[in-house]
Amino acid sequence: MNCHKAVAAFSLTLVMGVGLAQAQTATAPASADAATDKAIEQLRKDTRAEKADIISGTMGFTASEAAAFWPLYKSYEQAQKALGDEKVALIKDYAAHYDIMTDAKATDLVTRLQAFEDKNVAAKHQFVKSLQGVIPPKKIARYFQVENRINMLAELTLAANIPLVE
Repeated sequence: MNCHKAVAAFSLTLVMGVGLAQAQTATAPASADAATDKAIEQLRKDTRAEKADIISGTMGFTASEAAAFWPLYKSYEQAQKALGDEKVALIKDYAAHYDIMTDAKATDLVTRLQAFEDKNVAAKHQFVKSLQGVIPPKKIARYFQVENRINMLAELTLAANIPLVE
């Protein structure tokens, strides 16, 4: 699959996953949380697999570069998974308080979101450091172009499905 088709498939998975999660949330209250959690975790699992496929298909690693990159990437992905857990918790907290949002809760959510973003940037900086000297600088740049495109698709999908504070 070429890069453009893979990114399109990735985008479709995100859109369908967000829709599935929203549909699950609309089920009976007793089962909504468990169903939503299950749908979100499946979406995240599928997204990680598709992301790795996109990276593999677009990077053009030599065998030695791939052997050096993938273990570092797997470690980075574990850090990103933990950050993703934090982001999901933020979104759930926002959803739980959407209809009863107070100034104090809005401040709390913004503070937590900023802390999340700081951690995310720090993880990316650490990953770049780990890649330096392991793969060529142009491939590091290419990786981050691919990563940023994927992340922008995910963020756009979330933004389109999360209403603004009233």
